[in-house]
Amino acid sequence: MKFAVVGGMGTLVNEGLFVVLAKVSPLLYALIVAIEVSIIFNFVFNDIWTFKDRRVGKFLHRLLKFHLSSLTGGIVQAVVVVALVSLILRMGRADLLGLMQQIFMSSLRTLSSISLLEINLIGIVAGFVVRFLVSLTFVWRRDGEETQGQLKGPHEPSF
Repeated sequence: MKFAVVGGMGTLVNEGLFVVLAKVSPLLYALIVAIEVSIIFNFVFNDIWTFKDRRVGKFLHRLLKFHLSSLTGGIVQAVVVVALVSLILRMGRADLLGLMQQIFMSSLRTLSSISLLEINLIGIVAGFVVRFLVSLTFVWRRDGEETQGQLKGPHEPSF
């Protein structure tokens, strides 16, 4: 439940940044910044609240593992958002080069904030399951829980 609460707050961070930035900067920039800030936000709150009893290793090592595990979900989110925006903007448009320029080099002033929120939320949901499973098995694995093929060794002291 705590993971879902933190994820919900991270979703609000992601959505807010994405909508604001997509109106004034290229889609790719808006996505990268929104995803990155929400990853760091989610790590901090999951580390101090959700999985505080599962901390293994140093803070920076956990942050790096979480970041790497979250990138899989972030990539899923970015692909879904770019695909949906492409589909919406392409309707009635034959100019593929102009479409790519609008997506990657211009702001998305032509789409409403509500449309941007909906599109980004679909991307976030698509990446959520990936992030959860990877985080649970890779980042906050309890002492003694081994992943297949991994040798047990001494753990670094917690932060």
